[in-house]
Amino acid sequence: MSSLGSERVLSKSRRRFTTDTLFRLITQSNQYDDIRSSSLHDNESMSSYTNGHLSECDLRHLWSLLSQMIHKRLLKHEPCLLPELGAFVLIDHPSLDSAINPIKEPFFVLDTTFARRHRLSRIKKPNLSSALSLSLQANGNSTHIEPNTSLSSFNMQTLDYTSLQNESGLTREQLMTAIAQIFAIIDKEINPYGYCYLEFPQLGHFKISFGLATFDFSETFVEEFKATINNTINEK
Repeated sequence: MSSLGSERVLSKSRRRFTTDTLFRLITQSNQYDDIRSSSLHDNESMSSYTNGHLSECDLRHLWSLLSQMIHKRLLKHEPCLLPELGAFVLIDHPSLDSAINPIKEPFFVLDTTFARRHRLSRIKKPNLSSALSLSLQANGNSTHIEPNTSLSSFNMQTLDYTSLQNESGLTREQLMTAIAQIFAIIDKEINPYGYCYLEFPQLGHFKISFGLATFDFSETFVEEFKATINNTINEK
């Protein structure tokens, strides 16, 4: 059995970080925590004592629910902030008649602090700052966003924890612990010189390749989103 120290070394040296890797690491961390805790309970067997951690199946279900929430919110043209990682927002898509009928497109903005911590580069959008100020109402009334402003300072709706709790059937404590674990592992395992490919079901993939972080929306979602744009135009 490998020691915790060797596990950390192996963890840092992984070249591919996928959704499967994410949940495997969380499960391994929980198992280690259970073993350590059980050693402190002499009257309870290792098999009967747990810290209430979720199973890998439950974690994957929660991840799917989280992705569905973002999916639904974007189709309603609403932004969504993810803890520490970044935000899904709407920006103006350049077109010939954009001044008359501006067309929106979904876009993922990597948090500045996260990008700096992991030495990641991001795709820059010339109209992103104004789009963020209008849709997120930074500081309540500001129309300008400084380049290094952290997304967490915006007045933006984050995850709907109440809905996630109701849909998952988890307790509030289980839900908050699981979400904290998921994003903590992502933060810990990101390697700009490796390869990251995290699937968001029904939405797309968060990717890091050669230090560039992007989010590729699935073709199915793009078509769904275009349909909402067409419906909006037809209603005018």
